[in-house]
Amino acid sequence: MQDPIFAFSIAAVIIFIAFIADQFFKKSGIPSFILLIFAGIVLGPITNLISRNVLLPLLGTVAELTLMMVLFYGGMDINLHKLLANSGRVFIQVVLYVIPSTMLIAAFANYVLGWGWPQALIFGSIVGGETTAAVMVPLSRGLKFKEATRVFLVLESAMNSVFSVILFLTFIGFYQTGTASSYTAISSIVSNFSIGIVIGLTLSLIWVSVLAYVKQYKYTYVLTLGFLLATYVIADVFGGSALLSVLVFGVLLANHKFVETFLRRKLHIDTLKRRLFEFQGELSFLLEAFIFVFLGLIVSISLNNIFFGLLIGGMITLILLIVRGLAVSVSTFKSTISKDKKTLMLLCAQGLTPATLAVLAIGYGIPLANTFIGLVTYVIIFTNTITAVGSFFAAKHLSAA
Repeated sequence: MQDPIFAFSIAAVIIFIAFIADQFFKKSGIPSFILLIFAGIVLGPITNLISRNVLLPLLGTVAELTLMMVLFYGGMDINLHKLLANSGRVFIQVVLYVIPSTMLIAAFANYVLGWGWPQALIFGSIVGGETTAAVMVPLSRGLKFKEATRVFLVLESAMNSVFSVILFLTFIGFYQTGTASSYTAISSIVSNFSIGIVIGLTLSLIWVSVLAYVKQYKYTYVLTLGFLLATYVIADVFGGSALLSVLVFGVLLANHKFVETFLRRKLHIDTLKRRLFEFQGELSFLLEAFIFVFLGLIVSISLNNIFFGLLIGGMITLILLIVRGLAVSVSTFKSTISKDKKTLMLLCAQGLTPATLAVLAIGYGIPLANTFIGLVTYVIIFTNTITAVGSFFAAKHLSAA
């Protein structure tokens, strides 16, 4: 990895694979990330061309950046009217999916695997109910769902990631101090969401107003990206959800007509917004390609642990599917998206958040953290495979409709 020519060669191969996989997805409905994960497995565990030890220190930062860019891109493609109409149902979906999944997986780890409750709860929060934005944003767009369904998937992927992170940090505190409070967890979630939304709204209002004055200058997108990073940092410093603030930033930028109404003047940034959206799509695609290859690279595969990983990963995935089915049934009851209920149940792909949290568990020195990495990777592969099957049938259904 010290040879830049080797690194550039691998990067070129990854980009070519990502492009081919994306074209294959458009024709078949089978998500591109499956091929990217297996490309990473070939480059890492199978051929040892790239060492996982080189990537582990970088994965958390790269994954966080990818989440940020993908959520910003997803927010830029959301209609605010649909967002407000669906936010209540999405919140119900996230609560009914993430919390029961986390607790059931923790109970499974404790009673079946024999892990202590602190490690079991930490592991449960890592894999308990995330649907990764890196998959749901491009998938919902590529499958041409109606807008209400697409907004539901994108917003769910943003909110459940925040829930997972807060639960993870709560259980880390439980492990480190030996105490935990359900009241603290709930108040942290409410505070985290509220601060993130307020900061995202405030700073995006400011920036959309500024764009009206700088739209004619070069490098406006780079400047916007810098302000987006600043928004992320400020939200995190003040204890808010940085990811949610980024999503809100994207939504308000896309729906700048609301800002015009608020300011009572025209901003004339439609052309700039389209250009920003196109460039952001390219950047998100690039980051997604590398992060999924990285996931394949860091998995540890050997004859000794592969059967254990497949068995336990499959059982955890089954728990997730059962809970998700129940949650979707409740959250979509008597709604306009109830017709997509079966597809929504199968769109359960995990990715960035579990991978990042599993790596963070190693940094916190949690016992069994290396086991977490392996099991998380199997769950990611299983849930992405199920999502591939679900998206394939959804593509056939939507094309026939």
